[in-house]
Amino acid sequence: FSRVLAARGVKTPQQAHSLLAEQAELSDPYRLKDMDKAVERVQKALQTDESIAVFGDYDADGVTSTALMYSVLSDLGANVRYHVPTRDEGYGMSKDAIDMLKAAGVSLIITVDNGIAAVEEIAYANSLGIETVVTDHHLPPQELPDAVAVVDPKREDCFCDFTDYAGVGVAFLTA
Repeated sequence: FSRVLAARGVKTPQQAHSLLAEQAELSDPYRLKDMDKAVERVQKALQTDESIAVFGDYDADGVTSTALMYSVLSDLGANVRYHVPTRDEGYGMSKDAIDMLKAAGVSLIITVDNGIAAVEEIAYANSLGIETVVTDHHLPPQELPDAVAVVDPKREDCFCDFTDYAGVGVAFLTA
């Protein structure tokens, strides 16, 4: 058990006690680069009853990320839907899926557990008038997508306290 704690970055008995006593403090979400932009854009969508799509992934992290973000937005009264690609569609965003969301009237896509590498797809969404907020945890490529916000703790210009979140962790902090 000690090795598991150490692998998770717990170095002192006080940290272990805090974690095991469920008193660990959460990191400040606003330490993540672009979090302010993401929150501002989602709040605008909520205030104007825009159609929002949560764009997930078909693995366990993607499904839990989608469920979390969808549930929070739904509880806030958002006009929200979700899209989880099938394995046949492949990983991440696709132009076909964006076309389907456009036809459904979506004006804001929030990616969860994907999107950091969707440079071409997000440019396509932009050309259709759909804005995107990316929440992801994968290593970013050299070129970031042209999204309203790109929330990813692994960005080189992100100086948050912790960088090894799962996708659902980034979705949780954003939600």
